[in-house]
Amino acid sequence: MDLPGMKLAPRGASKEALDAIAGLPADLRAFLAEHDGGAGKIGTRPLILWSAEQIAAEAQSQEIVLATPGLLLFGTDGGAEGYGYLARLRQGRYGRISLLAAGPHEFESLGDTVADLLGALEAGR
Repeated sequence: MDLPGMKLAPRGASKEALDAIAGLPADLRAFLAEHDGGAGKIGTRPLILWSAEQIAAEAQSQEIVLATPGLLLFGTDGGAEGYGYLARLRQGRYGRISLLAAGPHEFESLGDTVADLLGALEAGR
């Protein structure tokens, strides 16, 4: 995955840190195993991809995660928008959601894989 506007962590997450995240999809796990987070821009959008430890911590503390069963947040735009994986969807499991949203109806699907999500953001969606 080529992300020229991003500064990715030079190391990957440990197996233990990855195992601590319930419901972590295989492609996101593979990405975190190579780069444990990162920050920068994709297209014109700011993007902060959390480390495995931060993903595990946020799963317990973000109100939107508690209000949206099955949502795994793994990053933000640095503001009020989060990026996540909603396991219960058949398609478009990767997307964005307002961190101030009321629930799953606010989830905007952007793709079936991490690569699809990043491509959609790069395309300005």
